[in-house]
Amino acid sequence: MVDVESALRAVRRRDEPSERRLDRSDENRVKRWVLFDGDREYVAAGLLATVFAILLVMGGIWPIQYQELLAETTMVQTVFNTLLSGTILLVSIVVSIAAVGISQELTSLGDQSERVDTIMEFQGDIEERDIVEVSPARPGQFTAVVLRAIKEQADELQRIDGDASREYREEVDRLREDIHENTEEVLTTLSRVETGSTDELLTGLNYDSSWQLYQSRRILVKYGDQLSEAEERAIAEIQATLRKLMVSREYFKTLYYKLELSDLSTTLLTVSLPIIVFITYVLLAIDSGFFPAVSFYGYTPLTVFISLAYTIALAPYAVLTSYVLRAATVTKRTPEEGPFVLDPDRVTAYDRSDGGE
Repeated sequence: MVDVESALRAVRRRDEPSERRLDRSDENRVKRWVLFDGDREYVAAGLLATVFAILLVMGGIWPIQYQELLAETTMVQTVFNTLLSGTILLVSIVVSIAAVGISQELTSLGDQSERVDTIMEFQGDIEERDIVEVSPARPGQFTAVVLRAIKEQADELQRIDGDASREYREEVDRLREDIHENTEEVLTTLSRVETGSTDELLTGLNYDSSWQLYQSRRILVKYGDQLSEAEERAIAEIQATLRKLMVSREYFKTLYYKLELSDLSTTLLTVSLPIIVFITYVLLAIDSGFFPAVSFYGYTPLTVFISLAYTIALAPYAVLTSYVLRAATVTKRTPEEGPFVLDPDRVTAYDRSDGGE
């Protein structure tokens, strides 16, 4: 009997809200800053500083070999020629991608009208369901309104005193607890985000709506014959509001990607032109022979100059890396589509040996 009770408790613990997605306080702060929180220009500068430090350390560890390597001007020129060609190619590719994105915005008047009507209809549906009198215009405030509505609906579902079984009440409590934890985390994040910033578009990033939608659908199907009309209506309201949240989050994420691509193109173009001019100067300076043959703790002016020049030449690639890292992080943390759950820490009924019961 003890083993059976222990097994039941273990199964219930597996169904409890996942802490991995919600609680990121134990994440490495440097890693979180590089991947998500940090300004992309500062991240790129940090990457370049790391490269420069590594090159200087290598020059200090193997000073003789390093000096001989840099003395081969033909090889050094080949490296910088390759970087010059790569920078031009990189700029061309990014600008082409940006042009494709811009071309998608060049649509007919009818398409633009349909797009605006769809957005207004989406906001109007929120108002018609008495979630809010007037839908907020700012993405973060809109997300907050929808999240508070889901939270209130979960509380309302728990307050309904029906004739359903104890197992049903436990399932509802689990769903409500998960909604509360998710909501509080997102609202706390929203309170720290600057109004009007691009980060406001991502305030609902970690809200685990997929599992909650699955859980509410499962409750409705499994205990449907035990539920009153009020309970069925409350669960249906939760599902409808969760769908609104998921649609709005995907739309806001699309807006974020558009702004991110625009920022990447602008920054890359701003950085690349001076870099192209600088690399050209480096190619001319290497053969000039004006670097004095002096050494300070194993470092010569040629060593420091080539290391610094190589680091600066990598600036366009560092900018691209910093932006792609954040875009990939955003995509990775919101992979779910609809009720499909990809989080490995989330356990659904079909993950158990009994096939869903």
